[in-house]
Amino acid sequence: MQLPDTPPPAGQGRTVPIVIREAAQWSWRLLLIGAVGYLLVRGLAMVPMVTIPFVVALLLTAVLGPVQRWLRDRLRVPHSLAAFLALLVGVGFLGLIGWFVGTQVSTNAPKMGEQLMATVEYLATWLRHGPLQISDEQVNQYGVELQTAIAANQERLVSGALSTLSALSHLLAGGLLLLLATFFLLRDGDLIWGWAMSLLPVASRARIDLVGRFGWRTLGGFMRGQTIIAFLHASTVFVLLVVLNVPMAAALSVLIFVGSYIPILGMTVTGTLCIIVSLIEHGPAAAIVVAITIVVLIQLEAHLLQPFIMARTVEVHPLGVAMAVLAGTTLGGIAGALFAVPTVAFLNATIRAAHMPLRLDDTGHVVLDDPEPEPDELEEQSEESASGAFRGRAGAPRPT
Repeated sequence: MQLPDTPPPAGQGRTVPIVIREAAQWSWRLLLIGAVGYLLVRGLAMVPMVTIPFVVALLLTAVLGPVQRWLRDRLRVPHSLAAFLALLVGVGFLGLIGWFVGTQVSTNAPKMGEQLMATVEYLATWLRHGPLQISDEQVNQYGVELQTAIAANQERLVSGALSTLSALSHLLAGGLLLLLATFFLLRDGDLIWGWAMSLLPVASRARIDLVGRFGWRTLGGFMRGQTIIAFLHASTVFVLLVVLNVPMAAALSVLIFVGSYIPILGMTVTGTLCIIVSLIEHGPAAAIVVAITIVVLIQLEAHLLQPFIMARTVEVHPLGVAMAVLAGTTLGGIAGALFAVPTVAFLNATIRAAHMPLRLDDTGHVVLDDPEPEPDELEEQSEESASGAFRGRAGAPRPT
């Protein structure tokens, strides 16, 4: 006779499935990383006067670094002087942009004001005699309500002007910090990075050094690639506005160039300004042509320029770019939109580099250990083999 199965002893036969255990292990690690990241971001957000200039200085250093190295290595300019001259190039370029835009706006302001008044009168006539058939009393009522709203908020406008003056003083202080940070990052970036590496455990120092350098190289590639994209956008818009005889074509194209450093969103905002100026100057037909061009340029950036120009350095999908820009705008406004994509590009590069066989070449640049590795081989590289290949490389960082 077959005996019935006896129940297992307490504590046996009730093991947690391995999938659940691995999910739990990943969950608490991700929660810990998220908590640390959140606290770090909150801490940096408490001192925007320091954080924003320093991050902008990092981006400028990524762009001006090749200029500084070219002056130092090719022309044999002393290290500190090369950093100073590279900083002058950046400051001169930004100052030239600001001066040019300001000059164009002040020169064309009277004419644009007349065109604006003519456009307002045209809209009022259209409201009266167009499909809406709004009476003169309603149009006048809307004007009175607008004047009443301005009078009621006059104190807010005055306080806003005072706060703007305060913001200008903070902007001046932040600008000075930006200049100092950019100069010292150009001159002593390797020393600063070496000090940061010295705070890490010796066992992981070499690997983090290589991964960080790879991420920095990717950030520089992103900034240079975005500069190319911004130049293409500005050139196209400039030619279009000149053909349409829109005033301030050069100034608006410069704004397009600056705004393009915020992928997709920056082009949308500055392009809207071009549409408004075209509408005021030449009416709806010119505005529609400019709007179509802006939409086409945004689509080209997302589907052609971004993948083609940045495919080898950044490798961030256009959807990821759009989500990063929107998330950065929600969390940090204009500054968040500007820093979002470079941050995503840096993190994406460092995470990928953690599983790649990297090494420093004779010039101090991070390169793949195998110049032409197969994609499958890269995916099969384990963390142990990668870390073992670079054990003992924890010395001082070499110039990049």
